Amino acid sequence: MTIISMENNNIYRTSELLPCSTVDPINLGINFYTLLKATFLPSLLLMILYHSLTQVIAKKKFILRYDQMTRFYRRDYYESKLINQKNFNLLIIDIDHFKNVNDTYGHEIGDEVIRTVTKRINNCIRKQDIAIRWGGEEFILLFPKMNKEQLTIKAQKICDSISWCPILDINITISIGGISTSDIHFNEAYKAADQALYHSKNNGRNQATIV
Repeated sequence: MTIISMENNNIYRTSELLPCSTVDPINLGINFYTLLKATFLPSLLLMILYHSLTQVIAKKKFILRYDQMTRFYRRDYYESKLINQKNFNLLIIDIDHFKNVNDTYGHEIGDEVIRTVTKRINNCIRKQDIAIRWGGEEFILLFPKMNKEQLTIKAQKICDSISWCPILDINITISIGGISTSDIHFNEAYKAADQALYHSKNNGRNQATIV
C-alpha cells in the first residue's frame, strides 16, 4: 500500500506540477507514521491471530493424542497403530488394589496416585519407548529393539521404582505381565501378556512375569 501525504514532515518529498491545479507546484510525499499505521498494525494483528490459531490447533492435537492426567498416549489414539505391528516387547502394568485406594482415600487421592505412578514409570523409560494409558489404572509400554532378558530387567526396574517409596504415605505396588516376541498379531501378544499379568497378581503381586 502506498500512502501519499501533503504534510511537511514526510520521509520522502517531491514537488510536482499538476495539470489544472491551483497550487503550483504541489508537494507530495510519503509520511512514515501514516505508512506504519496502515501496514504494521494490520501485520501485527495477523501475526497474533496466526500464533493464537496455531496454539489452539497444537492444543487440540495434544488432547486428541495424550491422556491429560498421565501424559501417556490415549488408547483410542494409539490402538489402531498396534494392530499393524508384528513385533512386540510389551508390558502391561496394573496398580495393585487400586479400588481399595479409591474406596479408602477418595478419588482425588486415587488420581494423584495414578499421576505419581506414571511419573515414576516415565522416569524409567526412554524417549523412543511408547507409554499408553490403556484403562483407569492399567498401562501398556512398548519397547523397540529389546530382547526378553532386557525386557525382564526393565520390568523389574519399573516395579521397584513404584514400591521403593510410599505415595502420599500409601504403600503402592504394581503387577506387570509382558511378552517379547515377533511375527505375531497384537491381539495374541496382548492376550499372552495379560495372562502373565494375572500370574503376577495370583503369585503375590508387586512383581513382573515375562513370557
